[in-house]
Amino acid sequence: MNDQELYHKFLETKQEPVRLDAALQGYFSESASSEQREAYGAYLQRRIRPAVEKLIRQGAIEKIASLEQLGWFREKELDHFIELAMQAERYPVLIWLQRLKSEKYGYQERNFSL
Repeated sequence: MNDQELYHKFLETKQEPVRLDAALQGYFSESASSEQREAYGAYLQRRIRPAVEKLIRQGAIEKIASLEQLGWFREKELDHFIELAMQAERYPVLIWLQRLKSEKYGYQERNFSL
């Protein structure tokens, strides 16, 4: 499927899973136009959780890192993504997400003394 067909599919479909797949594919396409990339980006920013969840399941660390650098998710989302990576057993992604959390927010020390 070429970029124009993908963009048309993204714009026309009412099925969110199909639209999300098209947006992710188009956003990371080298040959997408700036207008297309901007439309994909605006959609992905609003749907960051399902987008990153899909990328976690794919093990796409580089793509997750690319979205994170745009500042599209915060500590709450990061905690959710860490939990999902753990459940999905995507250990390279889990390690990357934990390092990111440590660098950006740190981990709270807990006192379990009696």
